[in-house]
Amino acid sequence: MTTFGEQTVRYRWSMRRLTDETVLAVGRLTLAATELEYLLAWIGADQADGNAATVFTTPGEPLRAARGSVQFAPPDRRDEFIGLVEAAGTYLKQSHTAVRALWFENSIVDAATFDEISALLLQCRDLLQALAAEVGSAPTR
Repeated sequence: MTTFGEQTVRYRWSMRRLTDETVLAVGRLTLAATELEYLLAWIGADQADGNAATVFTTPGEPLRAARGSVQFAPPDRRDEFIGLVEAAGTYLKQSHTAVRALWFENSIVDAATFDEISALLLQCRDLLQALAAEVGSAPTR
């Protein structure tokens, strides 16, 4: 129980019980989101003196830095880069929302939901990776 001014608020600090299948799907989603953020950090590294690790380790920074960097993409591919980075932002937000929904009693999230979002994250990563490779700025694996 926490007191804020005159109000006392009771919190239920537990996440609902999950099936093993859902736990595995959340793990896949987490890895897919992190993989996409790593690529965004690499794309945005010039916003941090070329240090992708600095960008990657700061929450929210990979997307912000990538948004800044793609403004300098080759003119004939810039709109495509911008669109993919914005799609990445949308999919990352969906992944965060889905995971946080696990704490709400009336939310409907299951393994299929997490796997669907994971597929979008990985598809976006693949498209960004391919585009970066085409313009000669893709990270090597």
